[in-house]
Amino acid sequence: MDEIYLNGDFISKSEAQISIMDRGFLFGDGVYELIPVYNKKPFLLDKHLKRLKDSLTLIGMDEIKEIDKSIKTLINKCSHSNFFIYLHITRGSQAQRNHIYPSNITPTVLIMCEDYPCFSEEKIKQGFTASLQDDFRWMKSNIKSISLLGNVLLKNYASQNGFYETLLIRNNKLTEGSASNVFMVKDGKVYTPKLGSELLPGVTRDLLIMLMKENNLDIIESDISQTNLVESDEIWCSSSTNAVVPIIKVDDKLINEGVVGKISMDVFNLATKFIDNF
Repeated sequence: MDEIYLNGDFISKSEAQISIMDRGFLFGDGVYELIPVYNKKPFLLDKHLKRLKDSLTLIGMDEIKEIDKSIKTLINKCSHSNFFIYLHITRGSQAQRNHIYPSNITPTVLIMCEDYPCFSEEKIKQGFTASLQDDFRWMKSNIKSISLLGNVLLKNYASQNGFYETLLIRNNKLTEGSASNVFMVKDGKVYTPKLGSELLPGVTRDLLIMLMKENNLDIIESDISQTNLVESDEIWCSSSTNAVVPIIKVDDKLINEGVVGKISMDVFNLATKFIDNF
């Protein structure tokens, strides 16, 4: 998966060059998307590109024309059948480092094929652990920004302390994970934080909500307090790489006595079936 797309050309990674004056390099000025590819088919491409367009609009950039064609061409060039498309767009390069960007700047567009770890069903059934931490990221987390230092620090906190994920609390409310959306179950009902500027509108999140509604599971989008979360019956995280990752322990608190819950597995199976039939 060495071949990439960069600013109109399909080249190898080793040939790729981007100016040191690129605003993505200097300011983290840009947005990105991560799109699963199954059997050479980009998964929910329209929804991912809609979110990309929304993120571009929110930072004052125009939609990138015909980017779907470039994605599909790169997929066809890739020798693998199942992988992920990483799409990275910065505002572009300018002659001098300046917080103010010109109106006629040309965006930098990068598309790569990447591998990310996908857990087996056996691993999912074992469950994972998480830690609660203050959400100190910027206030517009609904933008899928390439400025990910806060997320990086929080995800590495989890990794360095033996957790799968860091669950983020702001003003005593759950926002999301460092690299995931979060769902919880209480008394047979599923809850997930309602959308707003504090969390990313996950494509997988929306898919799970749709699947649960279609299968008569009660799903409620609402504020979730820290107490609500740690006293829940089940918790799982969702992302483009793994649709349902059950959390059986939060710091020192066991969830469902440390056993993956039935609803978590039911939703995992619904997502797996949807992906298999995509």
